[in-house]
Amino acid sequence: MATKNILGLLKSMLEELPKAERRIAEKILDEPEQVIHMTASDLGKAADSSAATVIRLSKRLKVPSFTELKIFISREIKSENREVYSDIAAGESVKDIMDKLHWNSSLAMKDTVSMLDEEAIIEASDMIRDASVVYTFGIGASSLVAENIGQKWSRIGKTTISMNDAHVLLAALVSSEKDTVFIGVSNSGETHEVIKLEEMARSLGHKTISITRFGNNTLSKNADVALQHVRSNEIEVRSAATSSLHAQFLVVDVLFYVYASRNYDQTLNKIFDSRSAVKEYNEDVKD
Repeated sequence: MATKNILGLLKSMLEELPKAERRIAEKILDEPEQVIHMTASDLGKAADSSAATVIRLSKRLKVPSFTELKIFISREIKSENREVYSDIAAGESVKDIMDKLHWNSSLAMKDTVSMLDEEAIIEASDMIRDASVVYTFGIGASSLVAENIGQKWSRIGKTTISMNDAHVLLAALVSSEKDTVFIGVSNSGETHEVIKLEEMARSLGHKTISITRFGNNTLSKNADVALQHVRSNEIEVRSAATSSLHAQFLVVDVLFYVYASRNYDQTLNKIFDSRSAVKEYNEDVKD
């Protein structure tokens, strides 16, 4: 039985669930130790819902039965001791802040690895392999993730372009071949500019990949392949995305190394070529 981070998944998708399923999810999150001893009917009644709703929620989590769902929850309770994100408090020491940020980021990455869809990663990798050109786009902190994608794949010979100007990117998509791939990055999956570009890319016949937090968001629903990371509980006192950004970078890293592994010889040769070119350039600049 494959590992699933059920509690993390429920936290990530809680706000998007229908009301009856949300009550079930909240009951599981509030009292997981009690839920593992309940029947579907017991849980339905305890959450003012029904056994059928419990089964629907299990299916939404891609778990065949409520019995298997309880097994996953039981494993998480025993192994993780219900790990939680920590908020920064007023007047904390630098050491405490560093420890909390490290913990939050580590937990976000751990949760993301446990819920990443392996089939989606492979499908996205093959889609990028077969593309003549890949365009990436994100707003704000997500633009850093888009730029990271461009930098990584460009180093191994795949034409990958990250653009910050939506108008320029749209013009490029219009003039691109049909085997173009568009990768849209948005933590919420509801960033209007990214959604619109993804819609335009699909209307032009291009393949699309989304990178968002887990949940039933617009960008994920519309993309040909949806890659989703944990919906981390960002600390309230922050100047920018922290845990969520680490989770997004991790998704890109996993995708990149899966791509490199599945296209090993070609990737290795391109890396050697790019290193040699950079070394030669640096030597010429010094002279």
